Amino acid sequence: MNWPGCFRRGLALPLVLWSIAFLAGLVVLVSGVVGDWVSAEIRAEKTFRARQMALSGIAIGLSPEVKPGDPLLKTGSREGEGYEVKLSDESGKINPNFWITGNNREIFVRLFESWNVDDELRDAAIDGLIDWVDADDFRSLHGAERGEYEALGRPGFPANRPLLNVREMEAVLGLDQVLASKEDWRKDFTVWYNGKINIQYASQPLLEGLAELTPNQCRSLFELRAGPDAIEGNDDDVKFQSIEEAAGLIGVGGRQLDALVAFFDVAGSVRRIESTGYCNGIRHKIVVISPENGGGQIMNWEEE
Repeated sequence: MNWPGCFRRGLALPLVLWSIAFLAGLVVLVSGVVGDWVSAEIRAEKTFRARQMALSGIAIGLSPEVKPGDPLLKTGSREGEGYEVKLSDESGKINPNFWITGNNREIFVRLFESWNVDDELRDAAIDGLIDWVDADDFRSLHGAERGEYEALGRPGFPANRPLLNVREMEAVLGLDQVLASKEDWRKDFTVWYNGKINIQYASQPLLEGLAELTPNQCRSLFELRAGPDAIEGNDDDVKFQSIEEAAGLIGVGGRQLDALVAFFDVAGSVRRIESTGYCNGIRHKIVVISPENGGGQIMNWEEE
């Protein structure tokens, strides 16, 4: 019997089977890698197209002639390709820089009380904001200066300058705890409009929290603001000439009127453009702040 020949033939079969298994595994591996690459490329292409759609919406929203309710603010569909643009106004919000530098604590006292924040936490939040914005290193009674931030491993804070964006408020000691209890707090604040809150664009939570307006009074105000087409921000809206006129039209007086005069105005406008682009299940959002009738000028640009 030829034992060496038998041995070689017996060894060849496992090697062939192993080679087949190896090649099969390699094919599966390569197929998976190629599949992942193709999926990534497809998603990248969709993301690019969604961003292009969002940019198209921004271009439309930057035009001063385009108002809320304009059919140009929406095209296509969320399931396919298209964009949706929401126009709003930053002047209907609270600018912390404006009120703090004006030494006005009362607006924050009223706001945080409407959020059911206790007195101790409220005072720490307000004083912390003061210490963040003012230029000195003198600590307010309930605030926080460099020593307090350094003790928490945060050297270089507070900034000792006005807030540059709304998100920065979360970095203010004392204020961070208050904001953490209010999920949608950002919608009430801005750093892009410098003045009292424009009653033409103020939200119901601010009107109720700061001026103690009732839901019915807010509803009456909104109906007047929106005009016959029930869409706020376009040419048929009722434009109030004074806070007193607005108050009179909805039957407000006394303490409520005093608060409206203290915290609200009828002037000012800074356009906020939120454009969301879609491409077959992928979305891309761009938010632009632009001065009203600014001819396409841009104050801030953010993407997500």
